[in-house]
Amino acid sequence: MISCTEFIPLYSEFFKFLDSIGGHDAVLEFWYNLSDNGIGDKTNPHSLASFIERSEEGAFAGACNYWKHTLKEEACDVIKIYDYKKKCCHTHMRYCPSRGMLNALKHVEPYYDYCGHCNVIYQRVLEKYGLKFEMDHSKIDNAECYSLLYEEGHKPTGDCSIIDDTKEVLDMKAEDNKYLHRDFHLIGDMALKYCGETFGDSVVIDFLTSYTKNYYAPQIEQIQSCGLSALKEWIENLYTIEEASEVLHTKLDEDGLTVIIDKSPVIEYMHSLNQEPSKYYIEETRTLYKVVAEACGFVFSLDYYNEDGGTKFHFHLAT
Repeated sequence: MISCTEFIPLYSEFFKFLDSIGGHDAVLEFWYNLSDNGIGDKTNPHSLASFIERSEEGAFAGACNYWKHTLKEEACDVIKIYDYKKKCCHTHMRYCPSRGMLNALKHVEPYYDYCGHCNVIYQRVLEKYGLKFEMDHSKIDNAECYSLLYEEGHKPTGDCSIIDDTKEVLDMKAEDNKYLHRDFHLIGDMALKYCGETFGDSVVIDFLTSYTKNYYAPQIEQIQSCGLSALKEWIENLYTIEEASEVLHTKLDEDGLTVIIDKSPVIEYMHSLNQEPSKYYIEETRTLYKVVAEACGFVFSLDYYNEDGGTKFHFHLAT
């Protein structure tokens, strides 16, 4: 499992991977696919399209409710100024934790147009409901941006950031919430599915191999230095972060490290949203840990992997 708290580097690395295959146009094609089949998926109650479809107050209110939910789970530092009479919303993302995470990484570079995905995937859905979405990314190096949401044909005049008695203000601090946006699991799986269906099964393995070696380089170095105890600690910390420690069982002895997972918290979450994991989701376990094991001089074996993600795997020293 790749934690939803580490989805952003996966996202960025996937953009770079696509760019290496077909340039920025290949990245755009994925963004269009993600918008249509993820952000615009009406069967998923957490999607933007679903929030809008369910809104009794109209598309603008539905879109606003979507971001109230999403920004909370991403623990953003943001102020949003709503003018429901004029149906416009000015947003100042004072600090985006996702972009901030990328900016802080020392061993991998963010995709040069990483933040470009926001405007593409959201505007593509919003325009179907008569809404416009404009973004200002001039300060993304500081993990900061501005956006404006309004009804098409009624772009507000004047300064929409001015607060008065006619407007509603949402002032959210990062420390108010926990960064745990489980919907990122769905998008990560969509990336693997898109990769496999567009380029072939082997390319999914190629991407995850490259991603694992690049992004998890510090963890691999730690395991190389400290052995299986460091791998055990890493996996346990992963499930603690995901608030799913109860499904994880580890045993470290002279035979190696054995890991048993009763069921996948990710697949369970997907099912709660009427979603099914792709056939490639297993590779977040099989390929990822195989690559880590080989880099550290261990042998990885997968004993079983059930439909609900219940699995057992083992690491031991190569003979």
